[in-house]
Amino acid sequence: MLLNLFKKKILNLGLLIAASAFTFKNPGTPIKLEKSLLWEISGKGLGKPSYLYGTIHIICPTDMILTEQMQAKLKSTEQLSLEIDMDDPDMMMTMLRVMPMKDGASLQTLLSPADYQTVSNYFRQNLGMDLTMVQTWKPIMLTSLLYTKLADCKPQSYEETFMKMAKEQGKEIIGVETLEEQLAVFDKIPYKKQAELLVQGITDIDKSKKEFAQMIAAYKKQDLDGFEKIFKESEQGLDEFADVLLLQRNKSWIPVIEREAKEKPTFFAVGAGHLGGKQGVIQLLRQQGYTVKPVL
Repeated sequence: MLLNLFKKKILNLGLLIAASAFTFKNPGTPIKLEKSLLWEISGKGLGKPSYLYGTIHIICPTDMILTEQMQAKLKSTEQLSLEIDMDDPDMMMTMLRVMPMKDGASLQTLLSPADYQTVSNYFRQNLGMDLTMVQTWKPIMLTSLLYTKLADCKPQSYEETFMKMAKEQGKEIIGVETLEEQLAVFDKIPYKKQAELLVQGITDIDKSKKEFAQMIAAYKKQDLDGFEKIFKESEQGLDEFADVLLLQRNKSWIPVIEREAKEKPTFFAVGAGHLGGKQGVIQLLRQQGYTVKPVL
């Protein structure tokens, strides 16, 4: 049951990463982008265009943007690529293998008794989970579950929606990175730091709800620059890990996107936080010689 919950919510990690991404100090003049979540990738020998869509991993059903144009572009492609292959039948076994911390660490060894009790109480009262069953898992994965409580609704995700549409259309579902690659990022951040952020996320939940509402407002306006402004004003405490959390991942995605787009027209749907900026996916693809333009 717990693994099914984490399989369904695994992309909340993408929201956590994106929420920290814009606190990083990126040098140089910001890249100003048109207000669009949907971008066409063409040129450099591509026979047919592929498309890039910026998602948000948790959103109320009434706030989802599902335009006819976006649905038509998805239908015009031959496969769907998410951040990870959410349709992978081996995902459960992979999660069992990669979610625990290394070297026998646990939340009880990382937190004070008082902080551990705070987390335990929250998980029991708000998530219906016994913390002892997951206390050896990477704390940042547990933090991702808090994001399900930021929306005043039963949240949905673009990933699940796109997967349903793709399956109905007989499309293959792939990922720009593997689950192992995504979760390996969190072994590069000290577990104690992750545990502290988990406690902070619980004690500052009201502040997080306010910032989440602002983020949703910017997303509905399809304003990637608005995303940047909101996240620059937040304090996620992950600034020093910018390279491994965001920049290295963006760069590693580019050859995957190039390969898949050359093989067949693909609809890429990744967190909107990965798109903008000087080292975002849009600018990196342009640097490789592709034409990336908004579909307005």
